[in-house]
Amino acid sequence: MKAPQLGLLILGVAAALSGCAKLDGRVTAGGTLNSKGGAGNAVFTAHAARCDGNVSGRVNYQDKTAIDYQQTGGIAFNAEVFGAGLCSVDPVSPDGLEDETRHCKQDICTEGMYQVEFNYDSTNPNAPGEGQGFACMMDIGEGIKSGFGANGILNIMLLESGPYAGYSNMGTIKGNVQLHDCPASDDDA
Repeated sequence: MKAPQLGLLILGVAAALSGCAKLDGRVTAGGTLNSKGGAGNAVFTAHAARCDGNVSGRVNYQDKTAIDYQQTGGIAFNAEVFGAGLCSVDPVSPDGLEDETRHCKQDICTEGMYQVEFNYDSTNPNAPGEGQGFACMMDIGEGIKSGFGANGILNIMLLESGPYAGYSNMGTIKGNVQLHDCPASDDDA
């Protein structure tokens, strides 16, 4: 195999293994979903944006009846978003292969889902501390008219470290998930 062909093959394999790219876009989400193993509801809100490469946003979450956390008063945190984007079917471009903020979590956050990574601070005084997590969510349309009785799906929220390490939840959000385009920038004019 000639050197240029080998180079293209290596580049193609690297792109295919790198996962899908995060595209610019914004998400707003808010509502309730079933508690993780508990009798009540969890409350989830997220506002995140990746526009012109700049990432911003907040995530808030509370699940007072979460299984394994009832004795400490449940899961409760506020978070600052550090990674976000709309997951595309397109692989990460070769110039973004080294930039992990451009990658969606392969096989977890798939095409059409919005991925948000965050640093959280526990707001539960019985479980103080900080950690990291991520969430993948999807806008499914018109709420009650959709037949699901909800506007969005939380495909997964997983807390990877901190006082709630290993906690996850997923399900239909009784509320809203909406994807939005980024506002036009000065560069677009």
